[in-house]
Amino acid sequence: SEPKPVAPGRYILIISDAEFRENKKDIRVSIGIDGHLDAPNISHFISLPKSEDDAGKTQFKQLMLKRFLTQFNIPFNNTEGFDITDFAGASTTAQVNLSEPDDNGAVYNRLQLDKLPNEPNSR
Repeated sequence: SEPKPVAPGRYILIISDAEFRENKKDIRVSIGIDGHLDAPNISHFISLPKSEDDAGKTQFKQLMLKRFLTQFNIPFNNTEGFDITDFAGASTTAQVNLSEPDDNGAVYNRLQLDKLPNEPNSR
């Protein structure tokens, strides 16, 4: 049978692979859902700041990166950054949602990152 996404909820997630894509200036992360071998891996993209980004866009990209690294307990610091080789095998419990149907009607699981502990709940 075809792989099917899981219902929305909190699941144990494990990173199987991460790849820096120079042409897009992002990191493509493949994340498995523990105990759900029949569900396809979640593809998650971390957009990194670009030189042409304005201050607000740069700050938002940095926030999303920090949320991801914090959620998966991947070591980082503000001077040296992080090591992409630390991604594979990292795990967490996180909210998984469903995407809107694409042009072919396919629906995919999507990772919803938790806010950082010191972030306000609303914007």
